[in-house]
Amino acid sequence: MAKFDVGETVICEVTIKDADGTLTTPDTSTEIIITNPSGTVVTSANQAMTASSTGELYFDYDSASASRGKYSVTYTAVDGGRTTIQKDEFELE
Repeated sequence: MAKFDVGETVICEVTIKDADGTLTTPDTSTEIIITNPSGTVVTSANQAMTASSTGELYFDYDSASASRGKYSVTYTAVDGGRTTIQKDEFELE
């Protein structure tokens, strides 16, 4: 699990591949949900991510006003009728 100091920008990154294992950027949508240690969602509803290149997306989470503890991250990518969900976590110290 990645660890960051409160106040640091947490770069949340995800890699998306198609059924053949080729990097792909979903045509429909990619969103991120970050949940704090108390279970409260701290990102906007349907928070979009930015593509840095094909199949590689990121979101900068500003932790300046965040509390310490373990955060969970859920990435949801929708490409036509196919939905991919990946989970991750990080800790603020």
